[in-house]
Amino acid sequence: MTRPSPPPAGLADPRYGSATITPHLLRYLTLVAAERGHDLGPALRRAGLSEGALSAVGGRISYRQGSSVIREALGSLGDPALGLAVGRRQRVTAWGLVGFGLLASPTLGHALDLGVRHHGVAGSMLDYRMEPVPGGAAVLARARYTDSGLRAFLLEEAFGSIVALVRDSLDGDFAPRAVAVRHARPSYGGAYEEWFRCPVRFGADDDRIEFGDDWLHRPVPSADAYALAQVVQLLDAARTRGRERQDLVEGLEVSVARGLPRVPPLAQQALARGMSERTLRRRLAGHGTTYEALVDSVRLVRAEELLTTGDLPLHTVAGLLGFSDARTLRRAVTRWFGTSPSAIRRAAGAARPRTVPAGLNGAGGPADTPRRTTSP
Repeated sequence: MTRPSPPPAGLADPRYGSATITPHLLRYLTLVAAERGHDLGPALRRAGLSEGALSAVGGRISYRQGSSVIREALGSLGDPALGLAVGRRQRVTAWGLVGFGLLASPTLGHALDLGVRHHGVAGSMLDYRMEPVPGGAAVLARARYTDSGLRAFLLEEAFGSIVALVRDSLDGDFAPRAVAVRHARPSYGGAYEEWFRCPVRFGADDDRIEFGDDWLHRPVPSADAYALAQVVQLLDAARTRGRERQDLVEGLEVSVARGLPRVPPLAQQALARGMSERTLRRRLAGHGTTYEALVDSVRLVRAEELLTTGDLPLHTVAGLLGFSDARTLRRAVTRWFGTSPSAIRRAAGAARPRTVPAGLNGAGGPADTPRRTTSP
């Protein structure tokens, strides 16, 4: 059985495990894998997901879950250019409401601006901004977490899907003016030029895809002002709900992580937020979760970090997570990952430095959190 590769060290930020991402990318990753005769069902289940969860309206996954499945797919399919393949496979409807907004936009420039503003609704695992450049504009991508092992895949999927959607909705002959990425040219670098049909610069200062004014001003054939207004209204509402959920859920998760090994009771969390315990439970239910599930998620992420980046005794790890003993920890790890703590440590590799994770102290304080940018 293919086991997930260990996560990058330092991803102890509890937000890494918060289910705030729509699963569009994983839907197409699963589709590409199936077309190649590979079932990602086991990888999804090991990440706590199901294929049904990927297609559920309003469903959300965490960055941890998404990255876990992507790593397994990269390992089992053996295709380093998998990100490009997933991006190329997508059509304008792959982005849901955002895709329909692109179709209804008056020009490609307006469509790109809408996509950047609402990329969170489309399930991006990167963050974006759009800026003017001489004779055009550029969409810049930035990693949400310091996760170098997946950055190339996520960039290839992102830029590849942008080009696929423009060709699908506007003109099959579309080509960006230029593409630049910070990583070195990979062995399959020729696939970049083949797909993007433009100059590609590797080892650049940032990650960007540029568009010339000739394309930015190109009218979208299916433009419809009334339909666009409807879609934007829905997207704005979805973004507001997403921010409310993110603020509440992530705030609670950070509080729990800082409190470990002691878990703050729900009543204390409610009081700190100026509401009753019943109201807090109701709001969490409205966002599709519970306080107990959030606590479980925080412990999962912290356990993953402790088990893959250090060699602390299991009873110590259990204590840092607020568990009564090592046996309780083993049961939780089996439920979370479908394997044992010792198997997780073996998978992390004997070559990994055997050190205590940064930021861990005798009182069980939280580890240093990775750099993270906030989605707009």
